Amino acid sequence: MGFACSTVRAAPDVAAPASTSDDGAAGIQEITVTSRRIELIGTASTASEGVIPDQEIQLSPAYRPGQLLETVPGLIVTLHSGEGKANQYLLRGYNLDHGTDLATSVDEMPVNQPTHAHGQGYTDLNFMIPELANGITYTKGPYYANIGDFGAVGSVHVGYRDTIEDEVSATVGTLDFQRFFTAGSTAVADGNLLAAVEFQHYDGPFINPDDARRENFVLRYSHGGDQQGYSATLMYYHQIWANTTDIPVRAIAEGLVPDRFGTLDPTDGGHSQRASLSLDYRATVGDGQFKANGFFEYSQLHIYNDFTHYLINPIQGDQEDQFENRRVTGGSASYSQPLPLGSIPNEISAGLITRYDLLGVGRAPSVDQVDQPIEDGPVTFSNNDEVYLFAGGAAHQFALETGGPGGGRTRGTASRPDLHRRGVQLVAAIRNHHRSRCWTGLRRPSQPPLRI
Repeated sequence: MGFACSTVRAAPDVAAPASTSDDGAAGIQEITVTSRRIELIGTASTASEGVIPDQEIQLSPAYRPGQLLETVPGLIVTLHSGEGKANQYLLRGYNLDHGTDLATSVDEMPVNQPTHAHGQGYTDLNFMIPELANGITYTKGPYYANIGDFGAVGSVHVGYRDTIEDEVSATVGTLDFQRFFTAGSTAVADGNLLAAVEFQHYDGPFINPDDARRENFVLRYSHGGDQQGYSATLMYYHQIWANTTDIPVRAIAEGLVPDRFGTLDPTDGGHSQRASLSLDYRATVGDGQFKANGFFEYSQLHIYNDFTHYLINPIQGDQEDQFENRRVTGGSASYSQPLPLGSIPNEISAGLITRYDLLGVGRAPSVDQVDQPIEDGPVTFSNNDEVYLFAGGAAHQFALETGGPGGGRTRGTASRPDLHRRGVQLVAAIRNHHRSRCWTGLRRPSQPPLRI
């Protein structure tokens, strides 16, 4: 742990007459501000990775779970069209939509969803409870072999705590915001059992209230520590909401809606739910570190949007139901081994990751959130899909005598959706203490990416 210091000169409480002499400086009070930070020199391989400690997370207000990620320098987390949808992410000048190219995980469980009804890499963090997060690690750029899919621009990994002080809290705010949260942990056998419950309601600033109602439940058992131990976590999330989408300027000019907070279709909205079980295991093997995890997830989503308003159906409007039901099974394993070369610190690590997504996905015309008979048309689509992902990677990292890090990384990824789209990807990156980088890549898809 290191410290950063800065000096601030503050003006006195009472304004002094203007003076050209040095005597005027005597009334200026000097304040020294000291800030805690993680010391990563010699640990991080680049300046584009870092750690957000628990102390900073707990001091960050977050009435939306996704706001917690804004502790990552340069990452902007916002939203559009209601409280229930996944956030919209922006990083390094890229609009990452709802999570495309920002690999995100919570408690070692990947959140991004491939071949999604609303957007590739859809990352809905509404199941996350901010009080349970105890640390965030992040990377920026495509240089990390352990990141892989969805990590071209960056990655964010949120860890969950094993224990928490008993707490009951109730919050009331503007725009009809209410939140109830309770959590606690107790020793059971040789480990700790943690439970948490959250209920939240929020209307937002729109004329048609969002009326977002969210419930979260977490049950977690853990044993041991970061180097040697295991954990099992059960989560359940459910939310119902209304949303206000884009408004044509002419609709406001013609008085169809009073202002930009109005809506042409007050029945737009959605509902989603998610249940998961994740297992995490850590062990010291010889001089190295072994980690493994597995997870199962079930999720369901319905989003009712009216993007084109009355273009297709001038009577009932163009509302559509974007829907999907998803089951995901996956896991990963990795091993890192220090291999000093004389006085030069040296570490080699390797790992594997796999996941299988089984889903039904599509969109259908709807009126007042009631699906209509599916007919041939531009807004109708339905398909059962399977997505297989298998990836392996290796990394070699060392520190030169000058103190600068260096290393190489290699990763291979293969995926196969049911549409017979296949890809092979190999990336190797090498860097030295002068921070110069070079990498080679090979990608050979047989068909363009699936677009929904």
